[in-house]
Amino acid sequence: MQRFAWLLGIAVLGAALTPNLASALDRRDFTTTASTAGTTAYIVGKHDKDDLARAHDFADNQHLALQREAARGQGEHLAALAALLERDPVDFGPWMQSHYAALYPASAAHSANLVDRITALHAS
Repeated sequence: MQRFAWLLGIAVLGAALTPNLASALDRRDFTTTASTAGTTAYIVGKHDKDDLARAHDFADNQHLALQREAARGQGEHLAALAALLERDPVDFGPWMQSHYAALYPASAAHSANLVDRITALHAS
């Protein structure tokens, strides 16, 4: 009999908590939705200058890997830089390879960032 009363008490307690639990879960879903909406708004509203600054930083930090991959005309670093510059990664690697001498001149140290050299070559 005590066991039955104990089980009945647990059932009543569970029934009483279920609506509150559902409400708490809904609030958590709302928080997730609000967070996702905030992230989406940031991505949609971001400026092209942010990607260009990231591309400059990436080119500075990964210059050796980018130079090596530019010589081959393919690689994950080139694909990442292409994405930052909003270029087609399939065409970007071969383009870098065909313009390797202009992008990486042997005669002098590169004073301009690789991204600036890429932009100048695309403009010409």
